[in-house]
Amino acid sequence: MSERLDADICIIGGGSGGLSVAAGAAQLGARTVLVERGRMGGDCLNFGCVPSKSLIAVAERAHVVRDSLAFGIEPAEPRIDMKAVRHHVRSVIAAIEPHDSVERFEGLGVRVIRAHGRLAGTNEVEAGGIRIRARRLVIATGSSPAIPPIPGLAEVDFLTNETIFDLEELPDHLLVLGAGPVGTELAQAFRRLGAAVTLVDAGPMLAREEPCFRSIVRDSLIRDGVAVRDNVRVERIEAGPAIVLADQPGGEERIGG
Repeated sequence: MSERLDADICIIGGGSGGLSVAAGAAQLGARTVLVERGRMGGDCLNFGCVPSKSLIAVAERAHVVRDSLAFGIEPAEPRIDMKAVRHHVRSVIAAIEPHDSVERFEGLGVRVIRAHGRLAGTNEVEAGGIRIRARRLVIATGSSPAIPPIPGLAEVDFLTNETIFDLEELPDHLLVLGAGPVGTELAQAFRRLGAAVTLVDAGPMLAREEPCFRSIVRDSLIRDGVAVRDNVRVERIEAGPAIVLADQPGGEERIGG
């Protein structure tokens, strides 16, 4: 028989949103339950804001070494140790982890259940053999990488925003599919680290941003050496890996591989 638990509020998801709600509710005296099956801190701590900005900081330092002539310093090509870069990124995550940890939230009075949660009835959640009945439910399950249905993609070893920070070697050529904020910042970071980078999108780069700001970022990426190919259609992925763009002058165009 499942353990039964009554609460004022039950939150499914221990990312930025869920943790903020849990901390605030507990500090106001509410009986609070937090359900999280994966890593505490969610996308921001583990795969998003923290690792990406840590990587960008490394890339910026490499860029400064190359771009120092205007300051009277002889520029040089920095040697990038990706294992050390990976260690740096992980050390930044580790420094922040205690703020999002189970121990911290239990110290605030939150009951943390490390299990998959599912809705089990009106105002009820089941997780880890426990049935929680709460006056309020908050679903803060976040997101996962969107894998586009491009022919051939499943047959190649591709990276996502969740796995790219595990790289221990700098790729010779990084093909980035998706020129939104995440794709754009990763494209610039890896280019500044020394990889050849092609940024591809079916629509305009940073489509949700104001055109004047898009052009500033686009010009900056091009100056860094990123090949920006927006408003193009990817026909398929081939071994190599390589992407094949459709509807190009002269027919198809193959990039990479």
